[in-house]
Amino acid sequence: MAHSNHPETASPAKPQARTAPLGARFRRDESGATAVEFGMIAIPFLTLIFAIMETAMMFWTSQVLEDAVTQTSRRLLTGESHAQYANASTATADFKRDLCANATILVDCDKVTIDVRSYTSFAGAGSGTAASNPVNNGALSTAGFGYNQPQPAQIVVVRAVLEYPIMLTGWNSALVTLGSDRRAIIASTTFRTEPYVVTAQ
Repeated sequence: MAHSNHPETASPAKPQARTAPLGARFRRDESGATAVEFGMIAIPFLTLIFAIMETAMMFWTSQVLEDAVTQTSRRLLTGESHAQYANASTATADFKRDLCANATILVDCDKVTIDVRSYTSFAGAGSGTAASNPVNNGALSTAGFGYNQPQPAQIVVVRAVLEYPIMLTGWNSALVTLGSDRRAIIASTTFRTEPYVVTAQ
């Protein structure tokens, strides 16, 4: 058998694949994209959630204080207050104690100021209340606040003022009315007392 004298031709070697530039590989790598995107939106998202929760808590506190003022003021409406708060020197503290007993949650009673005033007409109550606004130029102004015993068939205005801290002042700056980090929550009720007969104590 005849053999070929020509040597076998070797297969040409395949060229080695070139390594992609670092920048191109970085652009194609998406393994950390989710973490980066979450990091970009996490702070504003959590800030929004906290602001919503803080605002909701503030309104809830306001509602609790309003209910406490309404419940405690019933003693003034019926004349029971003459027996309940007969001691003028402790009447303010006694009324505040009863009010705080009706506001069992959210309300920090150490930061509550109460005011009970009587008027002869609703017009007088309106002007008197406006003239004694507890918020004055960003400061709490409760001079003259206290408990004044109502009499039969008088117009009575009861107010409770709570210094409420605002944590996220940068977001909720519209809620701040005292200083730079507090809000005055004011709960009030106005009514005419019944024509009861005051008995001698």
